[in-house]
Amino acid sequence: MQKITLLIALFALTILPGYTQDEDFFKAPDYRQIERNVKEPTSSYYYPKLLEKYLNGAATMTPEEGRHLYFGYVYQPDYLPTDTSSYNKRLADVLDSQSFSTDDYAAILQYSEALLKEDPFNLRALNARLLVYAQQNDSEAYKRVVRKRRIVQDAIIGTGDGMSEKTPFYVIKVAHEYDILPFLGFSFGGEDKILKGNKVNFLSLGQNRFGVERVYFNIKPVFEHVSARGGGKL
Repeated sequence: MQKITLLIALFALTILPGYTQDEDFFKAPDYRQIERNVKEPTSSYYYPKLLEKYLNGAATMTPEEGRHLYFGYVYQPDYLPTDTSSYNKRLADVLDSQSFSTDDYAAILQYSEALLKEDPFNLRALNARLLVYAQQNDSEAYKRVVRKRRIVQDAIIGTGDGMSEKTPFYVIKVAHEYDILPFLGFSFGGEDKILKGNKVNFLSLGQNRFGVERVYFNIKPVFEHVSARGGGKL
C-alpha cells in the first residue's frame, strides 16, 4: 500500500502538459546506448544540440531527449560528480535571510548562474532563480527555468520508484539526491548510506505522509568517475 500510494503521488507530480506516459516511463538509463547516441553527430540526441535546446529553455524537448540530456552529461568533459563549489555556501547564506533586498536578488542570480555553469542541472540553483523571477514578475524567465527544472526532475523520476535497491532513482551526482527530495514531498532524515557490493545508496527520510523510511538512488556514474581517478571521497 505504501508503494502504491507513493507511485500515485509521483505520477500526479510528474505529468506535464504535452508529455504522454507509457509503459516505459519507469526505465533505468541504458548508459551504453546513451553514450553512443550523444556522441554521434547525426543522432537526434547529439549532445551539443540537446544542451543548446535545454539552455534556451525550449518547450519542445521530449522526455527521451531529457533523459539523454541528463544522463548523457556524464560523457561530457565538464562533468564533475562532486559538489564542492564555494558558491553553494554563498547562495545558501543569502537564501537564509529573513527578507531580500535588491542586492540580495542580484547576488542570488549571480551565485546560481555560477553554479549552473558548473552543473547545468543544479536544482537548488534553478529553484533560487525561480524565487527571484517570481519577485520580479519576469514571467518569461520564470517559465524558461520551470521548463529546465521539469526536464531534470522528469529524467530522474522516470528511472524507478526509489523504493528499493532494485528499483532506485538514477542520478549523476550525489547532490541531486538531496535536491530531488523536496520535489517528492520528503525531507532528509539524517542517514546517507552506501550499500556494499553495488552502486546504490539510500537516504533516510524525515516523517512523511507516505510512511516511507528511505529512498534509494543508483549513482553508477559517480563511482565510475571516482574509480577512474584512483578513488577518493564521493
